[in-house]
Amino acid sequence: MTSKGVAVTSFLRILSLLKDLSSIDDPSSARTTYPAFPSFAEHIAKLFSEDRLFDVLPRLAIQLGIIRRYDPPVRPAMDPYVSTQIGVFSKNFSDWEIGSFLGYPDCCMRPYAEELRYSLDEEHVRELKQVKGRIFVTTAGFIPHSVFCKESHLRGLIAFIAREDVERLRLLENELSSALPHLHPEYQRHYYEIRNA
Repeated sequence: MTSKGVAVTSFLRILSLLKDLSSIDDPSSARTTYPAFPSFAEHIAKLFSEDRLFDVLPRLAIQLGIIRRYDPPVRPAMDPYVSTQIGVFSKNFSDWEIGSFLGYPDCCMRPYAEELRYSLDEEHVRELKQVKGRIFVTTAGFIPHSVFCKESHLRGLIAFIAREDVERLRLLENELSSALPHLHPEYQRHYYEIRNA
């Protein structure tokens, strides 16, 4: 279901947003430029204008280079250091704004934001029982409303992969961890991997 280059395209979207926000002279204008995440956009633009995010674009460029080399079926989580610096984990912004910034589909954000569905649950497990011989992988931090969500597959946030492809994702994760060390305790892995029967 996932095509080549989808993870690169998905990651490039985030990098492009951040590059654009880094060049905004008046941070308050970011609110109208990015109506899907106005408060978060203004916050990031303000941090850039104060030169507090001087190292995030170089780190993301390194991450993009690694992602391009491996061309995975699923986008890895954004560098946890960058996520922390820009405020992804902050409770000052709504889940809707953060999800919109990260490119999550509305159908998946709704259960997360409105029903507090913070992890894969029994409904996901029931769906996974329908899949044989493949492994379900999702971007760390992303919970789809369904493992079959077409929009999430198209955006490179989830995929069913062959068992032999798992090792390639682990090599990618190891390279990301080595090239971009960070201290975030919950995001030592850039993917959640669920083995299917």
